[in-house]
Amino acid sequence: MKVELLDSEQGSCRIKVEVDWEEIASEYDDIVEAYAKIPMPGFRTGKTPTQLVEKRFRKKIAEDLSLRCAERFGREALRQSETEAAGPLEISDFECAKGSPLRFMVRFLALPDFDLPDLHSIQIPKDCEDALSELSRWLLAHVSMDLPGELVRSELAIDGDNGVKPGTDPWAAAADRVKLLLILKKIANQEGLEVDEADVETRIREKASEFGTPAEELRALLEKRGGKERLRDMLIAENTLGYLLQMSGNR
Repeated sequence: MKVELLDSEQGSCRIKVEVDWEEIASEYDDIVEAYAKIPMPGFRTGKTPTQLVEKRFRKKIAEDLSLRCAERFGREALRQSETEAAGPLEISDFECAKGSPLRFMVRFLALPDFDLPDLHSIQIPKDCEDALSELSRWLLAHVSMDLPGELVRSELAIDGDNGVKPGTDPWAAAADRVKLLLILKKIANQEGLEVDEADVETRIREKASEFGTPAEELRALLEKRGGKERLRDMLIAENTLGYLLQMSGNR
């Protein structure tokens, strides 16, 4: 995979990504195989020639391939360019054709520069009724950062609160949520805490069961809206909070 870190544009960082066909061929074949199971006149289910499947569903196959690969290779592009995103990745300018490299652009807001406190100085009383909330308040009180307003707007947009203005209580609450996630993400990076694809998949299946929705549908919805990456960040935050509670001696 080739990555090229470009100049910032309107406050966003940009990475140009190119992925060789060999790296995505198996994903393409899986998607084509799935569409081959859709009945077509004149053919038994699953027996439609591959060329006809590719021709009929060309646009959908390309869209599915883009959704599957963008998140995975987008994260890899960040690692290779040694950058860290503060929010969701925006994928654009897709070029996708069978046998040719996959090309796309990744845009994101970089993680703000801030210092972490001494984690060994965290003190949470063992008899605290809500240790997680107390720990969260401690972290927010001991970290100072210049939080980009765009990150707060993105957080508010998730709940449809697009009209909230800076200086209001809802804005302050959203800013604290974003700030806490960024703090926990940086701690996770520092301490080597990770969430793998299996962890994300497990949580998707748990939520799907809770909502009474097929896991495949929920996964597809998350991929289309960038929610899978947010879910990953939430899992990292949960794990990091648990790690910090153990470090502080509070179980």
